[in-house]
Amino acid sequence: MKINAILMASGLSTRMGENKLFLDFKDKKIYQHTLDLLKELDLNKVIVVSSYDKILKEAEEMGFVSILNEDNEVGKSSSIKLGVRECDDEAMMFFVADQPLLTIETCNKLIDAYKEKELITYPVVNDRRGAPVIFPNSYKDGLYNLEGDQGGMILAYKQEVNKVEIRDESELLDIDTVKAYEDMKEKYE
Repeated sequence: MKINAILMASGLSTRMGENKLFLDFKDKKIYQHTLDLLKELDLNKVIVVSSYDKILKEAEEMGFVSILNEDNEVGKSSSIKLGVRECDDEAMMFFVADQPLLTIETCNKLIDAYKEKELITYPVVNDRRGAPVIFPNSYKDGLYNLEGDQGGMILAYKQEVNKVEIRDESELLDIDTVKAYEDMKEKYE
């Protein structure tokens, strides 16, 4: 069974006031943490969907498939659709580019859980759901039909899913505000 990674890196960072993906954290840009993580995972193909040339160029240099998202103002569904279009019959593991504390161990735990039971699979800590999320290929049409800022989790409603417990809530931390960024730097840098 093959799993493709789809990294969504097209956000507008409207709550942040500046592009959070290009902020510094632990001697790298925020997005570079996820690119480096993806290089370490055993995945069929890594697809990077971004509106930013710098991210696409770097992804290409790493051997990843790079796709320009020219419709990022539509919302996350635009990145989802572009990534899904690049998949054949593989499962799809969706990553966001603003989770710099996500670990290889957690990603492998998710992949192992998915391989045991091919269901929508995602990490949880204290009932808080996070990313990355793995979707079986049978959800391809549903993902492709999302609109606006809809995410794929609406497809999980009333479905049997794999909830993978992880210990460290910081791994699910994404940066949406200046305060969240400053707090993360203070606590983890």
